[in-house]
Amino acid sequence: MLLSFGLYGQSNILNASVPEQIGVKNIDQLQSDLDSYLEYEFIDDRDILWSKIVYEKIDLNERLNFPLLFPIDDDLYENTRKSLWRVLKENILNGNITKIYSDVNDNFRYPLTPEAVKDIVATQVDYGDGELIPKEIGSDDITGYRIKGMWYFDKRRGELMYRLLGIMPIGEDLKNLDGDEEKKTNLFWIWYPSIREILHKELVFNDTSNANQISFDQLLLSRRFSSYIYKEDNIYGDRSISQYKNKGLESILESERIKKEILDFEQDLWNR
Repeated sequence: MLLSFGLYGQSNILNASVPEQIGVKNIDQLQSDLDSYLEYEFIDDRDILWSKIVYEKIDLNERLNFPLLFPIDDDLYENTRKSLWRVLKENILNGNITKIYSDVNDNFRYPLTPEAVKDIVATQVDYGDGELIPKEIGSDDITGYRIKGMWYFDKRRGELMYRLLGIMPIGEDLKNLDGDEEKKTNLFWIWYPSIREILHKELVFNDTSNANQISFDQLLLSRRFSSYIYKEDNIYGDRSISQYKNKGLESILESERIKKEILDFEQDLWNR
């Protein structure tokens, strides 16, 4: 006997008398969401014994990162399941996300106007006959994310910590849909602390248990994804790994070296 289950972690599905009630949370669920959301705590600079800023790329082709990618059909579900890009895009277009910066600088120096951001999200595409047709960047156009974060040792707490500072979607260049890796487009940087509350309200699909889900914010902060370091802050003007190592194996080994250096810091500290 073949059984097909349609449960996708949709709250209230067992209590719904009509399909419109699926996904509607009760008072206890809403309160639970509020209780599980933790603001970034204040960190005094004097408590930071050591720190390093790293830039990483999350490749959505890797299986571990599929929860950030799917569903790629933005029309498949109304509000019960969303990709990370759909969450970001909807809140950008409705004005909830405003701390958005140009990709030409990864230090959040050049803020973009709402009009400029909307022009990036919904671009004019020439399909070859000279006619420009508006097209929004969909979840299936997003191939990865760049993230900027700081590893630091908090001497007051006595442990190595990580704080996510920025996230940048990487999408297909809609004007050059030929699959050329060089034509992947960095869209814009988003100041991550400003979107944490938004991402906390959206749950990630769990293919192990629909009843046990976490939010996009919890997934990113707990680093439940696969990534590789492509740059770290350094004396050479924060040059990227590709500027001093060949692409391929050399770059991968350098990325792993930096990771090991960071994760070994705490252990080395206690062994001194």
